[in-house]
Amino acid sequence: MKKSRILLPKEGLLAKYDRPVPRYTSYPTAPHFRHPASQSAFRKLLREIPEDQSISLYIHIPFCRHLCLYCGCHTRILNNEAPIREYLETVCQEISLTSAAIGRRQKVSHIHFGGGTPNFALTDDLDDLLEVIGQKFSLSDSLVIAMEMDPRILTRRKVRKLVKLGVNRVSLGVQDFQPDVQKAVDRIQPYEHVRDCVCWFREKGVDSINFDMIYGLPFQTPEKISDNIRKLVEMRPERIAFFGYAHVPWFKEHQKRLEVYTLPDAAARFDMSETARHDLMEAGYVPIGIDHFAVPEDALAGALKEKRLRRNFQGYTSDNEEVLIAFGQTAISGYGSAYAQNTSYSREYRDRIMASEFPVVKVCLLSPEDIYRRSVIESIMCYGEVDLMSIGCDARQWADGVWNSARQQLESCEKDGFVELGDMTVVVTPAGRPFTRIVASIFDVYLQQQADRETGTSRHARAV
Repeated sequence: MKKSRILLPKEGLLAKYDRPVPRYTSYPTAPHFRHPASQSAFRKLLREIPEDQSISLYIHIPFCRHLCLYCGCHTRILNNEAPIREYLETVCQEISLTSAAIGRRQKVSHIHFGGGTPNFALTDDLDDLLEVIGQKFSLSDSLVIAMEMDPRILTRRKVRKLVKLGVNRVSLGVQDFQPDVQKAVDRIQPYEHVRDCVCWFREKGVDSINFDMIYGLPFQTPEKISDNIRKLVEMRPERIAFFGYAHVPWFKEHQKRLEVYTLPDAAARFDMSETARHDLMEAGYVPIGIDHFAVPEDALAGALKEKRLRRNFQGYTSDNEEVLIAFGQTAISGYGSAYAQNTSYSREYRDRIMASEFPVVKVCLLSPEDIYRRSVIESIMCYGEVDLMSIGCDARQWADGVWNSARQQLESCEKDGFVELGDMTVVVTPAGRPFTRIVASIFDVYLQQQADRETGTSRHARAV
């Protein structure tokens, strides 16, 4: 495979733009969910879901068998599955409470299990939960059941049981194939076992497999990233999510253990990211947004081509449902014009549901301007471009003010060669593509307000 040379940005620009910014899986982002979470207001959100509208469900299972040192998730390490069973019983009660508030068996087109490690749960417990969902909601004939999985605890028998439950989309947490990298981050999973997992799912007819990969970990180099891609391509997953490692030890203290190693700097991370992008495109994958890739025949590539691509809490998706109801600790729901987040405390989560109360602790009610800015940011994150005058029916009402507030920063990006500006249009250039999150953040009024109020360490990952 012959490689073209990968060029770094002009001197000084990498340092200038490599600053903490959100990943924009929502707008406003979770730190800005500050409205009071009253039970009556939340019930009203549920009652107002249109009767003829399909929705998606998300089940958060915040438990793992092992602690990976790069992890930034809210999770708890367990030695056995018993606490998960108790937790899922509470989730079933939350599902019943929610369905009762909606007042009917709302149609469901997608169910996504995230975590944590959802495949850590016993299949009998997952079966019980899916049975409750089937009782309380009307399931689509083309239902997608997706699950994030840790390959280390998968066996052929477990795969067979999960597929029998209806799981038909799989996301495997692969991260890296190199033994020295795996040892540093305390996640040992031989390439051969990952390959076996893929074969087991293929044998059972699962034709939608995603790999989660990470760059920016100790001992990684562009050459090792190329080797990872070569091994990955041999298994031909339909999708790849290739994330930059977010080092936030002030938020996740265990990440400090990685500081005994020399972490790759911004230039090295940039080179790794561009190496992966180049190699995946050479292998026939279509780049999706800032960090996803898909085979041309995959639904995600189709959504990009047909301008149906969306970005939500699970990343880039072809799921176009407006409402995503999330269950479990810390889970975040989206209702079109509002977000709601559950408590992260296990006792509070259980106690509130036992009292027939929703465990919601933070709500974000979107203003018309919020909805407009969200569409602008989503367009940039999905397609690398936006026409401010064509974003929704109220575009003209908001376009002038939003454009004028962003213009100075946009012109600075244009001068640096990262965007091309037209008459209220923004197009991210190839040179600016790695900094798409920076361009999107220019339209984030909350981020600017936060910067004006606060100093010190950011809760967001760096842009590169």
